[in-house]
Amino acid sequence: MFRYCYIGLSLVAIVVAVITVNAFGFADGLGIVTSLAVAFALPYAVARRCSWWSPGSAVALCAVSLILAASAIDYMWSVSLGSGATLEMPALKSDPSSYYRWALHHYDGRCPEPLTTFFGFPLIILALWKVLGVSIVWPVAMNMSLTITAIAMSGGIAARLVKGRTRMKPATAATMAISLMCLHGFFLSQGIVILKEALIYVSMTMIMLGLLILQDEDTRRRTAMGIALYAGACFILALVRAKYINFAAFGIVLLALTRWRDRKPALAMLVGITGATWLLGMACSTTYNVSQQVDNVVGGAAMTQSFGVSDDNVHSIYMGWEDGYFYLPVWKKLLFLPFNCGIQYIIPFPWRAEDCTWQSIFPRIRVGWYLCGGFSIVYYLLVSWRKKLSVGMVAWWPVVCTMAIAYISAGGVSRYILPFQPMYLALAVYVIALIYSNLHRRVLLWGYAFYLLMLAAALAMGYLLSCNF
Repeated sequence: MFRYCYIGLSLVAIVVAVITVNAFGFADGLGIVTSLAVAFALPYAVARRCSWWSPGSAVALCAVSLILAASAIDYMWSVSLGSGATLEMPALKSDPSSYYRWALHHYDGRCPEPLTTFFGFPLIILALWKVLGVSIVWPVAMNMSLTITAIAMSGGIAARLVKGRTRMKPATAATMAISLMCLHGFFLSQGIVILKEALIYVSMTMIMLGLLILQDEDTRRRTAMGIALYAGACFILALVRAKYINFAAFGIVLLALTRWRDRKPALAMLVGITGATWLLGMACSTTYNVSQQVDNVVGGAAMTQSFGVSDDNVHSIYMGWEDGYFYLPVWKKLLFLPFNCGIQYIIPFPWRAEDCTWQSIFPRIRVGWYLCGGFSIVYYLLVSWRKKLSVGMVAWWPVVCTMAIAYISAGGVSRYILPFQPMYLALAVYVIALIYSNLHRRVLLWGYAFYLLMLAAALAMGYLLSCNF
């Protein structure tokens, strides 16, 4: 069966390659196909050395990589030839435009230097150009490779969770996790554009895996591996978005809640790494500082402007219910936290596509997130408090981070929680493994059915509000 899957995926890949060469011309098209092939081959070669690797995992990773590659090609076409521009000077907007122009300014000075908060990501683009030449192809290929890496690591986390706890084989869990990522349109769509998301995906997934290793393993080698993953992730975050290092610190607190006496040296090293990389992140920022972090918690006019709350978007509909959320005292914001977490979970709405282009429709494919998110909610409500079935305190880390993001942004920027979806997906696979193993199957299925009813009601309400808007 897997042989036929390989043959089918290979044929689709050949068709995509031919279309690309025809659309961009032989030279540019061949460069795009080659760069995306290398972007896939690197994480694929590393993943196949993992203990959970199987033919099913290989097919799943090839499938999700093909989806990413096709979306990346469509994205590059839409901002270059499709917009009357070129691959060297694409028609980018907003943050992607700022990153690209920053790199161009420092490459040959052809445009003014735009203001960017963290210059780590455009600096990486600049480094790629020094080797390969100016083109949007190289950073897109890099982001695709990083996204594939995060997806493969999600499969590894799922395999780790089910091993020894359920009857499901780790290889099956990894295959399921990677396969379900094909349905996470928003996650995939943000992982191939000129944004920092792909780097943050990898970093946060590394932190998740590192914390799980430190929670479950006692050997020196495993402990060193967990610390190395955490340190590498924090270093990347210091360069591209130091704000997320604050979320990494939440993980240390949760890790300390379990057998902290036995983990004193490791915890001390994690604290030191967090502090050092946070200072590095402040040094790599042009505008971000401590007072801004205080503003994130306190709120006010600066936060209103930061998150783009205005009268011409859907965000303003429910913001009106919260009576000027960013100006409220902290305790009132906490009262709105459950509602804002729900908003953070649901948006972007599936029916709000601005046009019929793939770049507008692809992020609205939310079925994977809704289905997997429901299973992860079932874990937290029905499984996490059962001592024999719980996977530990670290599993609460993405929840704490999601709540912090919903609190800061009033639930209005859903892509901020995308880096935590690999952990939620792994927990969803774990719940599916429990059902497969007939462990509290009836309770879990009834809980999931109730979730689906609540989700349908929430989506219906969102649709009605959207229509009225």
